[in-house]
Amino acid sequence: MKISTDKTPSPPSSGQRALNSIQNVIAKATRHNPSKTGKATPSWEEIETKAYEIWLSRGQEQGNDQAHWFEAERQLRQRSA
Repeated sequence: MKISTDKTPSPPSSGQRALNSIQNVIAKATRHNPSKTGKATPSWEEIETKAYEIWLSRGQEQGNDQAHWFEAERQLRQRSA
């Protein structure tokens, strides 16, 4: 008889759930608006990182995933303009 030593994965943290939610929002937005992928558009990873920073800076507030994402995108576009 072999005993498995693999750990059962723990449920995602609230931060991970927020990140997953943000990822779902951007995936949906990209599918519905493919013209938004021009050269001036920051990369998905840049927006994701900035949105996460915004989420942290605002006390990890829940329910504002889209607002954080769009704010991150706006800030990054401003920076590159």
